[in-house]
Amino acid sequence: MSSREREGKTPMTFSHAVAMTAVGVVGILVAFWILSSLAGVILFFVKVAVIIAAIAGVFWLVSRLRR
Repeated sequence: MSSREREGKTPMTFSHAVAMTAVGVVGILVAFWILSSLAGVILFFVKVAVIIAAIAGVFWLVSRLRR
């Protein structure tokens, strides 16, 4: 092993650059998929909470108006 290889200063080959780009693109796609799935789940629970609050509000309003 030469001192140049030991220091990690070998020039980047084209295949290494392509591989690193592919890994980056796949990583970005996976991160986007995970974040969008997480946002979808959170949005689902927010919608359910809003629907429950609206139903409870209607019941409260009806019970208040009947008195």
